Amino acid sequence: MKFISSFGGLKNIGFIGLANVLGSAISAFFWIYLAALLGAENYGELSYYISIAGVATSISFIGGPMAITVLVAKKIRIESTIYMISISASIISSIILYFAFANIGISIYIIGAVIYNLSVSELLGRKFYKEYSIYFILQKLLFVVLALFFYYLIGSEGVLLGIGLSFLIFTKQIHRGIKDTKLNFQLLKTKWKFLTNNFLLDLSYVLDRQIDKLLIGPLFGFTILGNYYLAIQVLNMLAIVPEIITKYTLPEDSSGSNTTKIKLLTVFFSVILALMGIFIAPQILHILFPEYSESLELIPIISLSIIPTTISTLYSSQFLANEKSGIIVITSVISIIILISGILSLGTIFGVVGLAYALVISDSARALILFIFNFNERKKSF
Repeated sequence: MKFISSFGGLKNIGFIGLANVLGSAISAFFWIYLAALLGAENYGELSYYISIAGVATSISFIGGPMAITVLVAKKIRIESTIYMISISASIISSIILYFAFANIGISIYIIGAVIYNLSVSELLGRKFYKEYSIYFILQKLLFVVLALFFYYLIGSEGVLLGIGLSFLIFTKQIHRGIKDTKLNFQLLKTKWKFLTNNFLLDLSYVLDRQIDKLLIGPLFGFTILGNYYLAIQVLNMLAIVPEIITKYTLPEDSSGSNTTKIKLLTVFFSVILALMGIFIAPQILHILFPEYSESLELIPIISLSIIPTTISTLYSSQFLANEKSGIIVITSVISIIILISGILSLGTIFGVVGLAYALVISDSARALILFIFNFNERKKSF
């Protein structure tokens, strides 16, 4: 029976892994292609708008996507209630930002991203790994096709529009979730503390991932931001494997399965990925993107972040599974403060290299704090 269970786990990781490797590779290579297509300044400006849309998307969530995964894995039927509130909030956010920036791409992106994250979270919570894999790859293919089509039609704004429209293939999943579960605001009340913590968690996580772009663009210019964003895309490529494992471990941890061995192997593999980012990636990008010269200084430093980021993500999976998202919120807030301080101080003193160090220090601090919290939790259990 243990053999069958292990085989089933490997099979599920295989489904998630294949989808994430293919889908994330398609997305990552396309973003790198866009870097060459747009040039550093326009590329930086696009990343700035995506960061704004990302924050607005997070604000629109009620409970955040991870809350959906955890609650659905525990057979708590709350989907339709969260869907209705979150989608309504995303429509309001998209209208506000349209009047603020007169950019229809941002508005469509927000609505689409909310639909996408809610749907993916439900599929993972139900452990529908095969169906998730199909949808994930299809969305990435549509993203490339639609983003290119609208880019050549209306310019860089079309990239955002194309991404937003590609998310809408998940509308069917949302419709099914609303149809299969009844609105239950009383259930929302019983899980309000957990949902609130996860809302703050998701918002803090997004701010942690986006605040650097939101600051670097206005403070250091979009050309610097373009170089920085290209280095971040390399980091995203390195993070594909850890991301695969996390999407598997969260629902498994929530249902009580032991994932310790998988997590240890993932951390070990992240060290290998960091070495690839330090020694191999700069050599390749030097040939492909000669105009992004500053990225070559950033990539070896930023690649180090894959190790603490992997550790943090795996610890987060464990805390979320136990509905202790408040710990992650506290950790993320501290990480954000460190990142902002680093950008303002190290970026001013050391220039573009200082921005990379700020990111690594922030990610390392998050991993260390989560380790301390986990150590204390284990001490209490003995």
